[in-house]
This record gives sequence, structure tokens and C-alpha cells, in this order.
Amino acid sequence: MRRLLLFWLLIACTLANIASAKQVYPFSVSAERSGSGSDLIARNRGPAPVSVLLALSAADNVSSSQPLPVYAVVRPCSEVLLMQIRPTHPGRGLRFSTQSTFSIGSFHAIPDPRATYRLPFANGLSFVISQAPDGPLTTHTADDSEHAVDFTMPENTPVVAARDGVVIETEAANRYGGKDRVLLAMANYVRILHADETVATYAHLAPGGVRVRPGEKVTAGTVIGLSGATGYTSGPHLHFVVQKLVRRNDGFAMVSLPFRFFVGNPPYVFAPKFRHLATADYATPGKAPPFADGGRVVQGR
Repeated sequence: MRRLLLFWLLIACTLANIASAKQVYPFSVSAERSGSGSDLIARNRGPAPVSVLLALSAADNVSSSQPLPVYAVVRPCSEVLLMQIRPTHPGRGLRFSTQSTFSIGSFHAIPDPRATYRLPFANGLSFVISQAPDGPLTTHTADDSEHAVDFTMPENTPVVAARDGVVIETEAANRYGGKDRVLLAMANYVRILHADETVATYAHLAPGGVRVRPGEKVTAGTVIGLSGATGYTSGPHLHFVVQKLVRRNDGFAMVSLPFRFFVGNPPYVFAPKFRHLATADYATPGKAPPFADGGRVVQGR
């Protein structure tokens, strides 16, 4: 029976990966009767690992197989028995309710210190870094964005994957952008999971400007979308950030990570800096990018 359930879970996972990106991420926690108690089972039908926090409330005559709360990582297209609930005093009824929260990503992720990233736009193109950790920060002030960079970039410029990975989330339905904070959560984006379970986000993409779907494997240089100006922004640009999930007292949070770009062949590796004029040249020997002499800073997050 369990093999049959796993088979259908894999089928559902495949269908979830080709469905619309607007749907809720396909993860659930359920209590299933087992003898005199219950098994609490997490099911992940999506393409990314999921971190889950499970606690009990209003518990009476309850004994759990795990210390509470339970923190766990559920791999893609799998199910995990989080804990078993049994009566403390057999023969008496038990009562409990569950509280759970989850986030896409693994809080066990260990970033690869050797990882480098190609520039997230096509060969031959050059763009100025208008916001970076070493320059004036207008919006990149939270834990999830302090190491992000912005490239000033015309709308509908092809955006490419900066590192190999698996697409885990996309959004392409948003149509508006501007400096109204009500637009903070209304940017189109692509999120890609890497081998070390860090995640890169490419944000402010054009309306309908996503060219990949969740579950799709991509290599560095693959076109994943078109740049735009959706969400909270003062103009067209590409927001690029590398993040990992961390455990917090009340659940989980994404934090941004320092990262390095490379250009050229053989490569030149560099940390992105404010007003770098970065050119995607992967045919000639790499060299340090120059600094732009002018240009305006585009605010965005």
C-alpha cells in the first residue's frame, strides 16, 4: 500500500511541476489515524526541498515520538513521517490540534564557498550595477536583500541563469510597477535552486516575461525570462540575489549571501560593486570590470 501511495505521489509531483505557477506550493501536513493514535505526515509534491516546523496545541493525554516542536526538511517529491501521536494513558481518549509552518528551501543548506556566477544576461551585453552592498543602499536593507545587486537594464532584455539549477518558483502575472510600497510583493520573478541548496532570485521581470516552469532544469546561460519593471521600483532593472533558508525561533527566514561573478575564458572572478560596468564576455580572457562614469541609480528590491 505504501509503495502505491509513493507511486501516486510521484505522479502528482510531475503534474504539479507542469501546472500554473500561480498555484499554492504543493506541500501539506496531515494527521492520519494509526491504531489508537495518529501519524503526522508531510507530503512534498513540488520540485524543491521544504523546511517545516510542526507543533501541537490543545493537547490532552498525548505522547509524541519526537521532542516538540519538530523541525524537518522534506525532499522534493517525497513524504516524511514527522512524528507519531499515541495516548499517554491507553484506554483513554486523546485530543490535540497541530500548528505547522513551512518554507521552500532547506535550513540545512551549506553554501559552496567555491561557487561563482556568470552574469545574468546574454553574451555581448553590458549593464551598470546600480545598487550593491558596497554602495548607497536605498532598498536592500533587510536580511533577505542586503547582498543583492541591481542591474540597470531596459525592459524585455533576455535574462539568463547565472548558475546551473532547478526552477522552483515563478511568477509572471503581475503587470504594474512603481514607487508605491503596496507593490512590494508584486514583482514577477524566477527562483532557481542550486546544487548546494542555495536559491537565486531574478526579480522585476516583464509581464508574462517568464520562459521556464517549476521543475525545469537549467544550465548557466539559459534564457529564463525578460527583464522588466514590475513591483516596487523606480525604473526598469534586474534584481539578482542569492539566498539560503535559516531557522528562526518562530519558523524560517531567507537571508541573502555574498556571491562572486565571473567573466571571460579563462575566468576573472570578482565581487560585484556599485557602478561596475559588467560585460558578459565569455570568449576572451577575463578582466576586472571598469566603473561607469555616470548614470543614475535605480531603486528597487
